Amino acid sequence: MPKRFIENNWRAPIQKMKIGDKIITKSRTITKTDIELGALLGGDYAPQFLSEKAAQDSGWKTQLLPGICTVNIAYGLLIQAGFLSDIIAYMGTDKMRFHVPVYPGDSIRMEAELTSKKKSKKGWICEYDWMIKNQDGLNVAEGHNI
Repeated sequence: MPKRFIENNWRAPIQKMKIGDKIITKSRTITKTDIELGALLGGDYAPQFLSEKAAQDSGWKTQLLPGICTVNIAYGLLIQAGFLSDIIAYMGTDKMRFHVPVYPGDSIRMEAELTSKKKSKKGWICEYDWMIKNQDGLNVAEGHNI
């Protein structure tokens, strides 16, 4: 049965984890500023990210966070939890899917399960499944990192 490391109470670097172990990060609440800065930083000037009215005219509740910014913030939560502290490189993401939009005021957290790891001369090479969940427990996005 996998171990759970809840709400960042324990720093969980890969070297101390076993295959099947899971980590659940602390949550972070998304602000309107996060949305606008994320869109501008990435050069994604789509109106639904920069204008509440444009987002609503397109059928969204309000401005929403670009999906890739959602993933970037969630990776930051994994880093803060120590999960990625001894990984040597990001190699890629497979099967990334976005399911639910993220709006200002939503809180997201990352859940990750270690699926493989091996020690190299420079550090750890690992694979893990991840899910980003919101404050209601809905699956916002998911993928598999290698």
